Amino acid sequence: MSYQVIARKYRPAKFADITAQEHITRTIQNALRMGRLGHGYIFSGLRGVGKTTAARVFAKALNCQRMIDDADWLRDVTEPCGECESCRDFETGTSLNIAEFDAASNNSVDDIRALRENVRYGPQKGRYRVYIIDEVHMLSIAAFNAFLKTLEEPPPHAIFIFATTELHKIPATIASRCQRFNFKRIPLPEIQQQLQGICESEGIKVEPDALQLVCRKAQGSMRDAQSILDQVIAFSAQSGGDGAISYQNVAELLNYIDDEQLFAVTDAIAAGDAPAMIEVAQFVIQNGYDEQDFLEKLIEHLRNLLMVQNLRSSRLVERPDAVRERYEADAGKFSARQLMQMASFLLETQKELKFQFEYQFRFELALLRLIELHLPADDIGKLPITQEPQKKKPLM
Repeated sequence: MSYQVIARKYRPAKFADITAQEHITRTIQNALRMGRLGHGYIFSGLRGVGKTTAARVFAKALNCQRMIDDADWLRDVTEPCGECESCRDFETGTSLNIAEFDAASNNSVDDIRALRENVRYGPQKGRYRVYIIDEVHMLSIAAFNAFLKTLEEPPPHAIFIFATTELHKIPATIASRCQRFNFKRIPLPEIQQQLQGICESEGIKVEPDALQLVCRKAQGSMRDAQSILDQVIAFSAQSGGDGAISYQNVAELLNYIDDEQLFAVTDAIAAGDAPAMIEVAQFVIQNGYDEQDFLEKLIEHLRNLLMVQNLRSSRLVERPDAVRERYEADAGKFSARQLMQMASFLLETQKELKFQFEYQFRFELALLRLIELHLPADDIGKLPITQEPQKKKPLM
């Protein structure tokens, strides 16, 4: 049997397994219990947070025979049983009542007209025909217009579920005819807990700090985290030993800039140590790290210091305990004004580097400029200023 990637192998099959979207799953389950079902739904949010998965579970529940026949199951459990003929057909991909479309490759007027003709026919089994349209924002304006009448007055057996990462691109005429659900970014602890469970099921040893690094790289996307975990497992297995996943393995695979280099920058700023700052710049350049990525991590580093300084706590810093303690120790070296000025300067520098040559010099200059931004106003005034050469008097 061919290998199945983690993101597919551990894809949720019921509402209770969908992580961090309880505000949505609860609403849908209550609608199923009460029989208050709409004909159009829009699931929007970041990639990999469960939009299509929730749509598939919802579609399966709508035609689950046990949900239809067993009132107690519907009231107390409200989950697709996974055992009836409708659920089995869906799992094997042979269900005639649930259709999935990719709007990125089926976005023309003709595609929507074909769908519109298909909608007229009732379900073969069960109650509803469910149409899941992924990346719906990719439909052309003409395609949206062709779909408008069907969505306004759909057959009673048809339910449409649209998934999108760009809600603002959906015309208001379409959005106003649907119930909208916004999927939120998944918190890091919940992603880490999910990945820990996967590693235990797979019999893989992993360091907690290594998993946290994977989760930080995923930036709130469960699918991204699972895909990265797949890579890390393969990389660690090739590294010899017992195949355990270590922080060093993850950092090496992801080419991740260690927190130590970020603290080296703020240490150099606090000490006004220009040579030390140049050493950090050389480390980034010589080891092949991306300058833009380093500046992005440095902005996050300043943000963490700002959070600790304002909250007098590191609870909003997503780092191991030892690193959080260092943030608490270093936050007092800077004022809030200085941290905000440096972050604003780095944000502007990021924009400029996209369109400039001489990356190395401009990157080094930006880091050195941070030292100047940290200096008190009185000291800045004492910095030497290059004066314009005096004009020579003309010879008489």
